[in-house]
Amino acid sequence: MCDPLEQKMNEGVAGGVFSCGQLVVMREGKVVAEYCVGTLYSRNTGVTPETLFDLASLTKPLAAATLAMRLVQAGQLDVEAPVCRYVPWFSGGHREAVTIRQLLDHSSGLPAWRPFYETLAPLAAAQRGEELRRLIQGCPLERAPGAAVCYSDIGFMLLKEGVEAVAVVDVRHQFNEVVRAPLGLSDLMYAIDIPGDRAVAATETCPWRARTLCGEVHDDNAWAMGGVALHAGLFGTARAVGRLVWHLVAHHRDGVPGSPFRREVVGSFLQESQGRGRGMGFDLPSPEGSASGRYFGPGSVGHLGFTGTSFWADPSRGMVVVLLTNRVYPSRANLAIRLFRPEVHDLAMEIYGPGVVGP
Repeated sequence: MCDPLEQKMNEGVAGGVFSCGQLVVMREGKVVAEYCVGTLYSRNTGVTPETLFDLASLTKPLAAATLAMRLVQAGQLDVEAPVCRYVPWFSGGHREAVTIRQLLDHSSGLPAWRPFYETLAPLAAAQRGEELRRLIQGCPLERAPGAAVCYSDIGFMLLKEGVEAVAVVDVRHQFNEVVRAPLGLSDLMYAIDIPGDRAVAATETCPWRARTLCGEVHDDNAWAMGGVALHAGLFGTARAVGRLVWHLVAHHRDGVPGSPFRREVVGSFLQESQGRGRGMGFDLPSPEGSASGRYFGPGSVGHLGFTGTSFWADPSRGMVVVLLTNRVYPSRANLAIRLFRPEVHDLAMEIYGPGVVGP
């Protein structure tokens, strides 16, 4: 008898939703189902559990939020403090009212995105940091801080400046030292740390880089920043993403002895932030038409990535579902993932979610 989730993932490849993918379903921290489908462009071999995927915006919860958690619990970062306390050049035009919390929950008033890479790419690497700061400072606020939610990559570029100013070390080294190593997440990394022989799923055939991207970050601004950012940049496997997500969710719910995170700090990031429909660095299921599908209940958290990646976790059911694909290969114009995501999440919850009764 055909496994319905395996069939669904194979339909994703056959229907052109993505050329390859991984799906991991975890219950109480244990992998109860795992599927690897499709072929790698770079090697003409099949996907395995060890294949790395460009995680895109999953970097926000997995790196930005976790690094902020560690700095908060160390007393070095206050989410209610103005950003200018840590980044003094971010000032003028009501910028002094923008807080770290507002960067994390996307209510800062900063624009969603700007093509900074067009300015940064022609410059020498040593010049890009200062120019990026000039570009961020040059972005006028589109609304009053805290007035509304606008999902903003620029807010997380600014957060990187704050996190690095506080810790006095770049975010890649911070992530490796305070998250990746303590939790044994060797399969979660920035591109610079990918071993040369490691299989990586290709992403877009990039028109301005004039090549198919494989093992280099797809996000244009993150690439121009040297591949190390907090809005995008991480690569990983579905297993590794699931392990980190479960660690945070389980720690928030029950506590985890020996964790590098404090339970109350984790909880403050996973819960809804001041009625804005988001956690700090995490998405919450939308009331209608959520990418999480129909079954992830109150208290669930997740996030999506532009390359075709996502995770959703329901603490009350002990469930984590991680879907990693390369839906942007060979072109970002492919939007079929929007329908596929909730369907595969629903199917996973109907089969493995305790207390879920399917249609």
